[in-house]
Amino acid sequence: MKTQSIKVSTVNKEVYKQLRLMISRGEIPPGHKITIRTLAEKFGVSTMPVREAIRRLQAEGFLQIRDRSVVVPNRSLDEVRQIFFIRQQLETLAVEWAYYNFKMQDIERLKMILLEMDAENIPSYDWHLLNRKFHLELYSKAQSTPLLQLIKNVWDTSAAYIHLFQEGGDSFEERQAQHYSMIKLLEEKNAAGLMALLTQHLTDSFNRIKKEMDMLQQT
Repeated sequence: MKTQSIKVSTVNKEVYKQLRLMISRGEIPPGHKITIRTLAEKFGVSTMPVREAIRRLQAEGFLQIRDRSVVVPNRSLDEVRQIFFIRQQLETLAVEWAYYNFKMQDIERLKMILLEMDAENIPSYDWHLLNRKFHLELYSKAQSTPLLQLIKNVWDTSAAYIHLFQEGGDSFEERQAQHYSMIKLLEEKNAAGLMALLTQHLTDSFNRIKKEMDMLQQT
């Protein structure tokens, strides 16, 4: 009985994790409707763990229930702006707290992640995963579990829009150049410069999304 309970709990967590990941990386785009049965078939499970995952994701703001349908929220430009403002507040706070905890080996780990991101013909999805890894590694030195969890939640809320509207090309090159500048500021022990650059980094990211959303509204 105890073993069965653990197995059910594991399935619930895995379905929740995979569904949240699908939403955050844009596989289920904003405004798209999904059905419980379709998801259950995709994951090879019964509808019960899917219902539980949807309940949790609805509470976290990743899903909405409309007319008995499950929908990924199609956020307005103002909502996306608010999300990025919240990210800015949380992530600059994390950098402020993390700054004095950095050691040379921590900076070397960040450099190794950037080298992976520099790989030729790296798939967009892999680049985004490494980008998230780089930033969370940076913020983890704040040594605050509550703050890091808040950052992850808000990050994942914005991730679908980043995947949809910032795919490759100049966007990757510009962001990567800023990542290397962050490393340099860490090495120079320039906390104010690092926080200012991170603010600009997030502002640029939002502006790219805004440009694409504005163009969509005009079509």
